[in-house]
Amino acid sequence: MKKLIYNLGFLTVAFLLITSCKKSKDPVPIQQQILAYDTSGMTGRLTVYVKYLDTLNHIQNATNTNVYLYASRDDITLDLSGTTYDLAIYRLNTGNGNSAYFGYINYGNYYVLAFNNNINGLSYSKTSIVQVRPQQSEELTITMTENP
Repeated sequence: MKKLIYNLGFLTVAFLLITSCKKSKDPVPIQQQILAYDTSGMTGRLTVYVKYLDTLNHIQNATNTNVYLYASRDDITLDLSGTTYDLAIYRLNTGNGNSAYFGYINYGNYYVLAFNNNINGLSYSKTSIVQVRPQQSEELTITMTENP
């Protein structure tokens, strides 16, 4: 009888060991969590209208004018000094119109440089600062003057 109980106990333990072991599959990696932030609450739109003061002191619309956006005044100074660095955040040209639309940009203060080296054979430029506020459409009108 002892042998029977011993054999039954042994078979029970063996059965439990065999049935409790499962063939393991390769572990499924945890999917990477991608965080997407909606930054529309921190951006504003910027449109720059470019004009120039002609030789008769009349304000005219300036077409085909370069309009550059910078983070600081020092960046403009370095860019104009002939360095090999391109420090402008955006570089646009007004084309046949007189406006440059920068679209959605982060809120903050920006410097704008507008220049045209060939308006009736003369060179014009102007630097200005603009503040872009969140969820606002900002408009800046720059009136260029003749370069000496």
